[in-house]
Amino acid sequence: MRWINSRQQKRDHNGQRNTCAACGHDGTTHDPLVLTGDGFRVHRSHTTDPKSGLYGAEQRRS
Repeated sequence: MRWINSRQQKRDHNGQRNTCAACGHDGTTHDPLVLTGDGFRVHRSHTTDPKSGLYGAEQRRS
């Protein structure tokens, strides 16, 4: 099960479901948004870039 925190839920309800919580840009088919371990939606590239503070933070599916 995937977990979304309450702050991201508020972002979702305010029309920001496809807006990256890290950089503010929209997700794309080339760089979709994924959930981090702390429940925020961010670009997959943030979680796969070793130079990013979010490197390795993508939630694992259970």
